[in-house]
Amino acid sequence: MADYYIRTPDREESRGPFDSPQLLTLAEADQITENTLYYDETKEEWTPIALNKTLKSEIFPKRKKLTLKVGQTPEKKVFAEIDSALEEEEEEEEEEEGLNVEAMLAAAEADTEETRYLKQQDKSFEKAAGLSSQGIGLMMLLSAVFFLMPHFSEVTKAFSNGSYSSLINYPFILVGLVDFVMAACLFLAVTEIYPLLRGRGMLTFGFGLYLGWSIGDPLIMAAAAAGGFGIFYATLAQNYPMMLLTILLGVGGNGTLAYLAFVGRFSEFFGGVHFNIMPTG
Repeated sequence: MADYYIRTPDREESRGPFDSPQLLTLAEADQITENTLYYDETKEEWTPIALNKTLKSEIFPKRKKLTLKVGQTPEKKVFAEIDSALEEEEEEEEEEEGLNVEAMLAAAEADTEETRYLKQQDKSFEKAAGLSSQGIGLMMLLSAVFFLMPHFSEVTKAFSNGSYSSLINYPFILVGLVDFVMAACLFLAVTEIYPLLRGRGMLTFGFGLYLGWSIGDPLIMAAAAAGGFGIFYATLAQNYPMMLLTILLGVGGNGTLAYLAFVGRFSEFFGGVHFNIMPTG
């Protein structure tokens, strides 16, 4: 049995596929007419149903009219009762057909409760994906500030003297520069580095907890936990609300660490971590 796609002459959107019995149901519910277009695969064009005699006869069969000749009053009463009963049956059938037609059209147009839920999920995922790279990029930029700010004088000295190799003596400067490069990649939507970012998020989590414990500052520990979790989970979140919450945590945590570094909270700790591998110049 052939399947057909249909549309009205004034619309470009098509519905289907429908087989002949389904088209008959639509016709009986006045959802389609002989002028409704169907796609003729042989001609590869949209054609009115009226021009296809076979299809037209299947969908719009001719109905024989029954003529009753009534000559006496008792007979009129009997036929009136028959007509009334037939009308009630037709109304019940039309109601059932109406429900079937609505379900059929909804399924053909992919407008069911399940498909609406899936569409909402897809939209939520798309919004989350669009927000993730920019949000994580901001986290990594703040993380770079956290590591570079305590070494501001060493960085400016190396750039002013051209002794870039001396930066190797400060491992946390290298971490900050890597974070800065990652932030630039994320702002350019380079999502291939997401697996690397998960490890980087765990590093922030672990190192921040150790740093806060060594300094004796619970705020640093809380900020590191939020910042590390934000970087890690933002690469995995599949829906917009969770992505938004994760980014707020990550930006808040890394932003707090960056602020504390800016006000000099970590100067003493980072100042004691350096090597003499390369001359400072």
